[in-house]
Amino acid sequence: MARNGKIARLPREIRDELNHRLQDGEPGGSLLAWLNGLPVVAGLLARDFGGSPISKQNLCEWRAGGFAEWQARRDTLTQACELAADATELAAATDGKLTDHLAIVLAARYAALLAGWDGTVTEKFRRKLRVSHVLCQDIVELCRSGHSGARLKLEQDRLEREREKTVEEIVAHFERWAGNPAVYDLIHNNELNPAEKAVRIRQIFGLPPKSPRKANPVSSESNPVKPGQTNFSNGHPPTANPHDPAA
Repeated sequence: MARNGKIARLPREIRDELNHRLQDGEPGGSLLAWLNGLPVVAGLLARDFGGSPISKQNLCEWRAGGFAEWQARRDTLTQACELAADATELAAATDGKLTDHLAIVLAARYAALLAGWDGTVTEKFRRKLRVSHVLCQDIVELCRSGHSGARLKLEQDRLEREREKTVEEIVAHFERWAGNPAVYDLIHNNELNPAEKAVRIRQIFGLPPKSPRKANPVSSESNPVKPGQTNFSNGHPPTANPHDPAA
């Protein structure tokens, strides 16, 4: 949410320090004295607010708005860091196969449910079975997602290995090519232009010369009207104009 109050207009480093002081429980009077005594704050207030100082009301509004948002962002970041740390510990404890372990636990629950079943389908048994069924669906989706991620990782590793192999082959081929004395001399021969060098390279490697591009001649048949002929749209010559001197 964009804010345009006095405190919201302050530089970020000042707002961050104010938020930390509010977090530590510093009294409002002390905060107001500190803020209004800063030259940067005094300059901003004189320019944008007619020199009116930051008041207790401004500080209360900031405490309920900008400061509350700052606290929420910090809490979210802290929770994200804790979840990431928990995920790392769980992955290490389960060898990266947490969902597989969950599936084993669920299978054990199914086994325990069936072991205590006397064959009578009661409402209590149905409820337990429904709960297990829902958990099973959730774990299946988690396993499917985890296996998809694993397949994607394997495919990425395979493509990376192929790329490295291709690069190595190109480098090895270039080294063999550059080690050819004739090629070396040709590269350092400044008397030949690029076209002549290309011809010599093909000769060195026993390649046939490139066929010259054939020009596409304009066929005389492309124009049905030959010299001395007139193409009449209706198949008949035009009627002579009696007023035309050439008629």
